[in-house]
Amino acid sequence: MSDTVAGALVTIVEDDAAIAAGLALHLKLQGYRTEVIADGETARLRIEQGRSDLVLLDISLPRQSGLWVLEHIRAAGVLAPVIVLSARQDEYDKVAALKLGADDYVTKPFALAELLARIEAALRR
Repeated sequence: MSDTVAGALVTIVEDDAAIAAGLALHLKLQGYRTEVIADGETARLRIEQGRSDLVLLDISLPRQSGLWVLEHIRAAGVLAPVIVLSARQDEYDKVAALKLGADDYVTKPFALAELLARIEAALRR
């Protein structure tokens, strides 16, 4: 990992505890700081506080969807890169996420090495 992204705070918004824990562990091993949030409404509130350097955002969340979160954080002026992680592979979902301000869209299941490379690339921009 490059010095420019060392210690970056990655907010993982994922309601599947096993996926969230696995992502957090692998990111910490790469030198990132992490926080895990399991629902959309809490995610919106925390992300709008402006602490996140990057957000990994699932679409299917309790309380509010990831697309709702994305729309609201962008409207609030949050500039942190957002990578959507979703099992939804439909073109509609991908286009909707990108139009709402996502920087990238990765479908589950995903290769961890590729996701880590995408995270690093997004943080370099």
